[in-house]
Parts: sequence; structure tokens; C-alpha cells
Amino acid sequence: MADSETRLVEELVTANRILANEGILDVFGHVSVRSARNPQEFLLSCSRSPQAVRAADIMRYRLDGKQVTASKEKPYVERIIHGSIYQARSDVLAVCHTHSDGVLPFASSGEMIRPVVHVGTMFWDGVGWFDKYDEGGNLLVSTASEGRALAVALGSRRAVVLRNHGCAVVGESPPAAVMAAIHLDKNARVQLETARLGRTLFLDTEEARRGAKVFQSQPVQERAWGYWVARLPDGWRQAAGLATAKPASRRDAARPRKKQKKRSGKR
Repeated sequence: MADSETRLVEELVTANRILANEGILDVFGHVSVRSARNPQEFLLSCSRSPQAVRAADIMRYRLDGKQVTASKEKPYVERIIHGSIYQARSDVLAVCHTHSDGVLPFASSGEMIRPVVHVGTMFWDGVGWFDKYDEGGNLLVSTASEGRALAVALGSRRAVVLRNHGCAVVGESPPAAVMAAIHLDKNARVQLETARLGRTLFLDTEEARRGAKVFQSQPVQERAWGYWVARLPDGWRQAAGLATAKPASRRDAARPRKKQKKRSGKR
């Protein structure tokens, strides 16, 4: 891979390890990044639990979910989630699909996740709702029609909840997507706890929009990324197959890449 892609692989492996370590990704969750070399492709691990993802596990896919990398390893069935979002959103450079415990009560009730704490203002414009599984489906988003419906449900937002399943969050970089996934879960947990108290002070849209600007700051993203990396267990780089690689700087990891120009014709 080109140097830029090597750096993205390191960021992606690190994102997997962080989200597993923070309890956001379970055995079935996954996170991807759009290719810098070819925006019509994305990078995603083979079917591996996030805590165990290594650099050698990262494979390349087209946006329709077809595998580019020749490998005997099986791909994630729900890779269509990532490809469909990348097709619909040229501004998105990273996607994370989770089943975090904070979000699941909302996925199972239909109650909306709304900003109640500062970190929750990242979702000031709302959280989408997806429930258009194919008839006769199995609650997985694994077909082109389900992928398109999910992208529509996400719209221009940063997150969408999948009925009785989990959620998908997006970002302009792996660190931004990691931050969004962790903070969506935190806001959801606080919202649920305040409901038990009998009163919830929801943030109004305009106040939340202003508050969200804090988390778009590169220094804030660098600080958060560095904190989560520091919490990883000793020896994680070696276990992830990154021991001989030069660590990507926090600044480089948190800096979003330039938006890709839209190509003419169908994507």
C-alpha cells in the first residue's frame, strides 16, 4: 500500500482496539475508513472481533461491498453498511457500526436519542431511525436495498439507530468516528438515567449546534485520541501487528483528509 494507505491501516487498527477497549464494539461490531488512494473503495477488517484485529486483517472493498483484496479470510456480512454510506455521503471518511449497551435500549424502544450532555451535542441535528429490513430478513443490513435504506435514514446526520439492532456513526476521520461512537453511547446512558429520575433537561437545537463546534476542533480530537490510545493495554501494538511501524502522530491521526470531489455519473 502507498504510505497514506499504510497510515490509514494503522489508524483503522487502532480505532478497532480503542472501541473494543472502551466497550463500544462487541464481538460483532466493525469500523472502516474510506481509501485515500481511491475514494470509490474503503478499508475494513476481515470478519474478526475488533479486539483481535491486526494490520494484516485489513482488506479493501468497493463501495458495492465487493472484495478487492484477494484473501481466504471471510468478510463481514454487514460491510454493505459502510459501502452504502460512503456512496451516499462524500463527506464521510470513516464509519462505525456498534451494538453498544447505551444505545440498545433506544434501538429496542424507538425512543429518540437527544442531546442531554455537552458531548451529546455532536448529534445536535438528531439521530436517524432505520427499520426497513428486507421482508424475510434476519435483522442484519446485508443487502443493497437495506444499505440504501440505511443511508437514507442516516441522511446528513452523524448517527442512525437500527431498530432492535444497534447504530451506525460516521466521521470525517477515524478519530472523529471513534469520538462520535463513544459519545453517542455516553449521551444515551445519561439520557436513560435522567429519565429514571423523572426529569430530563434536553438541549435545544441551536444551543446544541453551538456546543458541537467544540468537538470539531482538531486539538480536541487529538486530545481524545491520545487519551484513548493511552488506555490501551501494554503490548497492544505488537499484538495488533504494528510493533515495527512508526506510530502515527496524534495530530496526523486526528486531522481530517481533504474532501474528495464528487465524480460524475453513478457511484
